[in-house]
Amino acid sequence: MPNDSRQQASLAYRTAQAEIEAGKVPDKYRRLLPYIQGQRVLEIGAAEGVLALLLSREGQIERVTALERREDRHREAQRLQRLWAEQGFDVSRCLMAQGDIREHLELLEFADTLVAVRSIYYLRDEAPAVMEVAARRVRRVVLCGNVNRQAVYRAQPTSELGRFNYLASVEGMKWLLTGAGYQIATVVAMGDPIVVGLQ
Repeated sequence: MPNDSRQQASLAYRTAQAEIEAGKVPDKYRRLLPYIQGQRVLEIGAAEGVLALLLSREGQIERVTALERREDRHREAQRLQRLWAEQGFDVSRCLMAQGDIREHLELLEFADTLVAVRSIYYLRDEAPAVMEVAARRVRRVVLCGNVNRQAVYRAQPTSELGRFNYLASVEGMKWLLTGAGYQIATVVAMGDPIVVGLQ
């Protein structure tokens, strides 16, 4: 897995931080809402928690757990949750958790929907094992890749860099989901690709 210890906030957050702090959520996050159904959502690689907080305040779920591996992003997610609560947004249905899904597979037992936005490819060779555990309980999986990484994969699919970026592509996400027994329900090819799998 690439070393991202020098990165700070995620790019999507940095480019719209002031608006997000004020409760104005860019379409980059909102476009995912129609595909996230179910009552108990687990988001892995949740970064600053914007999508999870949006799900909570929109009131379409019973509970969302936002799991983020990096401590600095997890702390920022907690800060953002406090900011939104102070502004009167109901973000009480959101639980911010720090950790790596590979070390917290038990969280999959309590979710009916799994969401991974620009993050599943960081699991690399371990992604199929995580998805196999998910398939025992999680009915819906929503994966969102990365259009730039997808382009790298398609340009040089057999290179080391191309292979790393495979799971950021429509092809890779479909392969991952079908390999775990999910049926592909939706594919959105425009922008960052979205693939939805259903049990």
